[in-house]
Amino acid sequence: MPQCSFSKVSLRGTFTPAWDFHTDLYCRLLYIRSGEEQVLFCVFDTASAWASDTRIFRKAISESCGIPEKSIIFHELQLHAAPGGKTIHDGLENIISRVADEVNKMKSSAVPFTCEVCESYFGTDCSFNREQYVEGLGGVTVWTGMGFDEEGKPCTKDESIMLLRDYRPNLKTLEKPLYFDNYNDPFAYMFLFKDESGKVLGTVSRFAAHPDVAVLFELRPVEGKAQMYRYDYDWPGYLSQKLESDFGGTSIYMNGPCADLTAKKGYDGIDDFISSDAECKRLGLWFAGKLSADFALNKRPLKQSDLLRTETFKVTVPMRDDMPVANDDARNGQWGKIEAAKQAFDTAKVDPAKTPAEVKRTVDDYYKAIYNGPMVFDICGFDDEVLKKREVDIDIPCVRFGEYLFVGVPGESLVEMTTWLRSTFTGSKTVPLDQCNGYYSYVATPRSLTLGGYTYWCSWTTRDTVPSMQKQLVPLIRKFLEE
Repeated sequence: MPQCSFSKVSLRGTFTPAWDFHTDLYCRLLYIRSGEEQVLFCVFDTASAWASDTRIFRKAISESCGIPEKSIIFHELQLHAAPGGKTIHDGLENIISRVADEVNKMKSSAVPFTCEVCESYFGTDCSFNREQYVEGLGGVTVWTGMGFDEEGKPCTKDESIMLLRDYRPNLKTLEKPLYFDNYNDPFAYMFLFKDESGKVLGTVSRFAAHPDVAVLFELRPVEGKAQMYRYDYDWPGYLSQKLESDFGGTSIYMNGPCADLTAKKGYDGIDDFISSDAECKRLGLWFAGKLSADFALNKRPLKQSDLLRTETFKVTVPMRDDMPVANDDARNGQWGKIEAAKQAFDTAKVDPAKTPAEVKRTVDDYYKAIYNGPMVFDICGFDDEVLKKREVDIDIPCVRFGEYLFVGVPGESLVEMTTWLRSTFTGSKTVPLDQCNGYYSYVATPRSLTLGGYTYWCSWTTRDTVPSMQKQLVPLIRKFLEE
């Protein structure tokens, strides 16, 4: 009979904090073994660990705990009010030590379990796609400030929230509200694990939306923002807290690909950290309530709960040629490119011969020039060898648990990846997870590179990167499912 255990460890004290803690931040752990197979989900309340550090983590935990590296998944919720990058790198040894100690205890305390599952259809009630195409302009992204009509549909006419810097095209297209109604991921899941006596060991929930609500104040026109920041586990933490209260055990939330998906969050009047945190709590309780209500009505036993298989596949994909050539270049050699891009934008926005779409492209290229350097040495932590090769290795974890297939995708992937995974691997119920085994910034697709906007300039990908990743994954995952 399969066995499992749940736990969580605080990350407080493992890294040097830049802010005070409002809530704890955790690594939430689920260990399952069945026959010769094991899996360990490590779900971090963090922002953006470098892929190189997640490899060090997985190797160290494997050596300390006797779990194969292929079976260890490092998943982050990409919380905006949490540490990432260099902060995690500097605290990695402490994080490994704390997690390894706990995992060894979990292996000893694992018990036989039964599992019930519920698949919830949230539709567009709780989230929406924050990217849209504007006729005559191109793709735009709205971080915050979105309005909603009387039916709750997201819409806006406000060009100032579309990441255009100080350019205002004043398009007739925007005389009426622009609706942000591109596809989102409408599915949520909840798995409930019980021991043989019926006691709840823990829950696993999954949805897809950006946990960026604890820092809403930073996008408001208020003073003193630099002093407001606090570490906060955002709405996923409040969701898990509520499920622990309602069901017992340890609650783990896993996030789906959400680069272009955001929760239906507020904006007006959220002028400080306290009101931002209150909005986190509102959303977390809302989502937890929907999951609990659906679970009560639609729960069913997990089929084949003893079926457990794991693998981690390595794919190698191309990097844009215009990325920095080395870390020194990323830190010190980008100023001329940034200045040239700024000049092109400043010239284009006052040139009456330029169309709004032409000006918009200079906005995107200016942003991209600013972002290229930090993406290398801070955000993704690419080393000089990767930059020289112009190729990036990505570890894609796959877990088959009962009739479900969990696939971890890199960085901040778009809902396009979710749609592709579900439509390609139809033999199992496919559950995509975002940001597994390291942060790779935004993983732009050919569509998003064409449209421009935030995903375009926050990405190192070429038009061939995602198609190449998909082409490599299809035979690997199909064989994994057949064996």
